[in-house]
Amino acid sequence: MNEETIVAICLLAVWGGLIKYGGPGYKAWAESQNEKIKNILNSARADHTEAVKGRIEDVKQMTGVVDITKAMFEVSKETARLEAQAYKLEQQTALAAEAKAVLDSWVRYEGQVKQRQQKELAASIIAKVQKELENPKVLQQILQQSVADVEKIVSSKAQ
Repeated sequence: MNEETIVAICLLAVWGGLIKYGGPGYKAWAESQNEKIKNILNSARADHTEAVKGRIEDVKQMTGVVDITKAMFEVSKETARLEAQAYKLEQQTALAAEAKAVLDSWVRYEGQVKQRQQKELAASIIAKVQKELENPKVLQQILQQSVADVEKIVSSKAQ
């Protein structure tokens, strides 16, 4: 027997002792790890099953969503139609207000033109009357007419 054989026998003896005395401890530890992982997987499966059942219940509550969505779509179409109509009426109102403003300005302009024409007519008539009053024949005629009118009034009161 040489040194290497003795080292080999010692090494085999140490490995044999480790396997004989350490094997049951390792087996217990490995089984506990297997149980722990099995429990984690089973609880995860149970949680997932509960989550799926909860989701199914949530979806069951939404059975009327299609009808509600259709009704909301109809309401949104009606709202869009009413908004378009309101916009159209708003534009018509703005156009009518603009037309009224233009017509009002025309009326003011025509009023100013008529007022100016009346001033010019009055000024020309006054100028014409003043020119005629400068003529002594016209003054004599007006005086005679006035005297005749006064005599007529006096004679009508006397009767």
